[in-house]
Amino acid sequence: MKPHKGAAMLSRIVVSAFGLGAAVLVAAWDAGTGAHAQAPAANTKRAVVANPITGEGLPNPAPVVTRNWGQLPAGRKWGTTAGIDIDPKDGHIWAYERCGAGTAGGGPVDCDNTPVDPIFKFDRKTGAVLANFGKGIMVTPHGIAVDKDGNVWIADFAANAAGTKGHQVHKFSPKGEKLLSLGIPGKPGNTDGQFNQPNDVVVGPDGSIYVADGHDGQGMTTAAAIAEGLKRGATARISKFTPDGKFIKSWGKIGVRHGEFRTPHALVFDSKGRLWVADRGNHRIEIFDANGSYLESRYM
Repeated sequence: MKPHKGAAMLSRIVVSAFGLGAAVLVAAWDAGTGAHAQAPAANTKRAVVANPITGEGLPNPAPVVTRNWGQLPAGRKWGTTAGIDIDPKDGHIWAYERCGAGTAGGGPVDCDNTPVDPIFKFDRKTGAVLANFGKGIMVTPHGIAVDKDGNVWIADFAANAAGTKGHQVHKFSPKGEKLLSLGIPGKPGNTDGQFNQPNDVVVGPDGSIYVADGHDGQGMTTAAAIAEGLKRGATARISKFTPDGKFIKSWGKIGVRHGEFRTPHALVFDSKGRLWVADRGNHRIEIFDANGSYLESRYM
C-alpha cells in the first residue's frame, strides 16, 4: 500500500473533481487502453453508453470488498466523511468521521455538540484502532493529510453556533497533540490568513502549507450568481503558509477561467512538485507550480 501513495492521492483528486466514474476512465487511460475508441462494426451489438460522472454503466473499480472493516469504539457509528490518507511511515490508514453526523455540515449533529474523537488511525490489515483523538477542537472535519513526518492535518469546514470553533486548519502529532492552528476560530472571512469553509490541506515538498478554501462556488452556475458570491466575500482560492504557519499568499477566486475555481475541493502534490487542485464546480483539475503559477488543466 505504501509504495502506491502517489497514485492513490491522484485518484482522490480525480474522484473529487469528476466523480467515481471518471476515476475509472482515467485509470483505464493510464493502463494503455488508448485515446480513441474504434467505431463498432455494423453487425456488432451496440454497447451501453457509460456515464463518467455517476459511474452508471461502468465496471465496479473495487469488486473485492471487506465489509465492516475498521473497529470503532463501543457505541460509535460512522458518520459522514470526505477524507482518508495513508501514513507514509508505516502504511496504516488515517481517516475521520464527523462524530456520527449524517450530513456534510449544518445538520443537527456535529463534532461540537457531540464531542467525541473524530480522527482515527487504523491498522491497514486488521482495521484495529491504533490512535483516536481530536475531541473538542473542531466542528466539521472536511479534509485530511499526513505529512512526511507523520503529522496529521485536518481542515475544519464550518463554525459552531457560538462562533468559537471552525473555519480553521489544525496540525496534530501522530499521538494527537495539537501542534498548530491556522485561521481565526469560528470567524469566516476572506482576509489574508483567514478561511471561509476550508476544504482540504496539503504540505508541499519544502514543508509549506497549502489550504483549499471556499465551498460555495460549486452552486454558482450563472454569471450573476458568481458576481453575488464575490460581492458578499465568498472564497475559492488556495492559501499558502510557511511551515510554521505564517501567511505567504493566496491565489484564485470564484470563476471559470484558469486559476479560478468553483469549490477547490482536494489537493495533492505530484512527484514533480506540482500542485493538483480538484476544481469540483468546474469539473476539472487545475495544476500549478508551488508558487501558484498556472501550468495546465485536466478535463474529461
